[in-house]
Amino acid sequence: MKTTTTTQTTHYEIQKKRRESLLDEWKGYHKNVLKRGDVVMQDVPSRRIRSGVYAGWDGDRPTKNLDATIHELAPHSNTTIHRHSWDAIEFIESGRGWTEIDGQRIDWRPWDTLHLPSWAWHRHGNDADTKAVFHTWSVEPMLEQFGVALLEDGGDTPVTELPKRPRQIEAIDGVDPHARRRQRLAKQWAGTESARVITRFDDVRGLVTKRGARSLFLVDKSIGYHTAGLSAVMHELAPGLYQSRHRHGGEAWLYVVSGRGHSEVDGVSYPWEAGDLIVVDHWSWHQHFNDDKKQTARLIRVHNFDALYDMMRILLDPLNLFEELPELDAPDLTGIVWPDHFEGRPD
Repeated sequence: MKTTTTTQTTHYEIQKKRRESLLDEWKGYHKNVLKRGDVVMQDVPSRRIRSGVYAGWDGDRPTKNLDATIHELAPHSNTTIHRHSWDAIEFIESGRGWTEIDGQRIDWRPWDTLHLPSWAWHRHGNDADTKAVFHTWSVEPMLEQFGVALLEDGGDTPVTELPKRPRQIEAIDGVDPHARRRQRLAKQWAGTESARVITRFDDVRGLVTKRGARSLFLVDKSIGYHTAGLSAVMHELAPGLYQSRHRHGGEAWLYVVSGRGHSEVDGVSYPWEAGDLIVVDHWSWHQHFNDDKKQTARLIRVHNFDALYDMMRILLDPLNLFEELPELDAPDLTGIVWPDHFEGRPD
């Protein structure tokens, strides 16, 4: 059957309107600080958990790259099991419990951090007498844009009876295009099923950086993880001090674990306190300040760095997508007496 396009509007007008409407919609949702008190917690009967959305399509502020959710596990409860095509980072705020990843039970306590790999069956449990609270950050919105955000529910089926993770195709010899693709994908996939899945806070220590904070990796490929680009770092700001100013492509999301302060984003000050989420838009000059003169402030910075940032860097070359001042305006931390590594950590 032959069809004929009859539209009288040019591609230029259609694309221009589409791009403008997308930006207008995004600007209407954007906030630099999302307050913990504004997050609405809701029962999720299908999963036996309570959840609230800081930012993401599942809440009132859709996003295009990352999402941020907080979860509460009641005492002596466990969730159903599910898996999805995106990976996620899980940070424990309070309480004690466990997460089962492809049948492996991992016990956790406050400030431990886990990686939930794509296509890994997982569920969470709390055997204690008090509730447990944890946060998740994922790249579900980005995969949803590409049409590959797939979610599969296993209910209470034992993990041994569920399908295993999809496996990457094996490499074959040859120099033809198909052989080269298989070799490349097999190499990229290598090690995923044996990669690290938890950083126990008991086992890590921060190091002072040139940018003006004591920092440590929570999730990153440099410490044995195999993510699709997600990384997480904990920054600790000295009392009354700050980090140096910089800007970059891609968003930076910072969850305030403890302390109070403010962030200056493109010259505008935004106050924050424990429990808030700071969202720094791409290419905005920003700097974080600890307003408490006696206590440090701890922030967890989450990036979708390798996947999104590297793609943007190629697409937008020759633009420099990471920029600092010619001389870092970081504070002099010589002589700072840092508190005990575990100070402020819930028991």
